[in-house]
Amino acid sequence: MRIKAVLALAISAPSLVAASQPLQLQPSSKWVLDYAENSCRLVRLFGEGDNQTTLALESEAPGEMDMLVFGRPLSTFEEQVPARFVPVQAKPVMGRPARATDKGEPAVLFMRVDFASEKFIAAAQKEADDRKAHPGERPPPLNLAAEAMMKADRQDFASKVRGLEVDARPGRPVILETGSLAEPLAMFDKCSRDSLRDWGVDPALEDKIVRPVWAPEPPWKWFSSNDYPRDMAVRREESVVKARLLVDATGRVTKCTSLSHFKEAEFNQIVCKSFMRRGHFEPAELADGTKVPSYYVSRVVFRMAP
Repeated sequence: MRIKAVLALAISAPSLVAASQPLQLQPSSKWVLDYAENSCRLVRLFGEGDNQTTLALESEAPGEMDMLVFGRPLSTFEEQVPARFVPVQAKPVMGRPARATDKGEPAVLFMRVDFASEKFIAAAQKEADDRKAHPGERPPPLNLAAEAMMKADRQDFASKVRGLEVDARPGRPVILETGSLAEPLAMFDKCSRDSLRDWGVDPALEDKIVRPVWAPEPPWKWFSSNDYPRDMAVRREESVVKARLLVDATGRVTKCTSLSHFKEAEFNQIVCKSFMRRGHFEPAELADGTKVPSYYVSRVVFRMAP
């Protein structure tokens, strides 16, 4: 799996409350795939009128996906909202309530969504724990055969999905009747792969990388409270910024693209400025040790202290 950095405040995740009176919403549009300039976006509407709810999946790089769900039925007083793909996902993923649309509708942002069985998620978590236990050591080379198995598991998981359950109001979850996500996910993955060429990254070369780009020190060290925009802090504005960095064969950052569901552009500018000035990496490598250009993905969370 690729190395990823997520700079965020850790919050314990509550368990999913059993549903008693779910609001079930049927699709009211087709899936729409948007080959955006800097990302791939897959969108579909569910329900009608006051209940209309939008599901949007977005990816800034292959293997990276976040999810935004918005609409009036998602209004909540909870600090975190659990969701799960039914019937295949037992443990929910946790989202953060927000208002990220022009209409100011209630929304829930899920910063990382994995289409994977519990076995593969557990394996990925073990890898992440091992990296945390040895922060100064570069992870061992990827097993490309195991990576292929993970991709197959991802597609199998998507094919078994029948809906998305979002528990914004405990006891009355919103269920989006998505049906199988196998075909939409395949379209989405093709878009992500095609986008690599637009960034100057060779997809065929990416398939051969066994050592992804690596940060010798935790990227959070490249940021401090001084990076929080003063005007935004006064207004208590918050944001989540995704950054995609292009890293050349010497480990130098050659380009940074920042993306956010939030509107405050100053956050995006600060993130890329910091990465370009302070970021330093070990480049990606092939099995024979050849160093090649690739990319690195990070998420930076700007959040006010309670």
